Amino acid sequence: MHLRLDHLILRAGDPEATLAELARRARVPVLAEVKQVVGVRSGVAHAGSVDIEVLGIGDTPPAQPLGYGLGLVADVRLREAVAGLRALGLPTSAPVRGIAGEGDGRRQWHAVQIHGLLPNPFDVPVSTRRLGLRDRVAGAAGGTLGRVPAIARVATAEPGDSMVVLTEYDFDVDAWRATGAGGPEVVGVEVGTAGSRAAWERLPLGGEVELALDDEGPAGVRRVTFAGARRKPFALGAVRFDWR
Repeated sequence: MHLRLDHLILRAGDPEATLAELARRARVPVLAEVKQVVGVRSGVAHAGSVDIEVLGIGDTPPAQPLGYGLGLVADVRLREAVAGLRALGLPTSAPVRGIAGEGDGRRQWHAVQIHGLLPNPFDVPVSTRRLGLRDRVAGAAGGTLGRVPAIARVATAEPGDSMVVLTEYDFDVDAWRATGAGGPEVVGVEVGTAGSRAAWERLPLGGEVELALDDEGPAGVRRVTFAGARRKPFALGAVRFDWR
């Protein structure tokens, strides 16, 4: 099993404005404007092999945009990847389904939360036990959350301080991303691991994007480095963007 970085997650009190500012200053194409998705407001920009998702989540919005988390994908099916992560001692949630868009633009995926990598993660039940009945029950409950907006709002009211997810796409994600071709590519990401670097180093990580892990200082995504036409470095709240 090998994992690679698939997307970055920024949390913002005004995700529409944050996504627009990111697109304008970095010249990244927007794949999905901000819309309500499973209890959160989510919009997505595209930058090479990595998407940048901007989330509005929680009852109390942050004072500034934050580098809330990261999304990974595996080169094996999701259940096999979950089993591998649990064998490494990393707790994961049960796989749950996500849905966004309508008609020809409908997108579906399954994802799990991974704990132990960033502090105070999004609060979902996790386990290091072998996948079994409890996971099937929890996964079914997650499907209910996705279908009932009122339940989703309650479940996402307290988002914690971080989110690391492993996703398996149930649609042609490459074709969808091709609609946002052009713009700079993410080539490096600095992540504050807040004492969890050893757990990150157990992950079988690869891919084209360099992850710089730092156990000191603030936790979360701190810096994103692009390749491409050089532009002036800028910051969105706690996250800096520059060029190599």
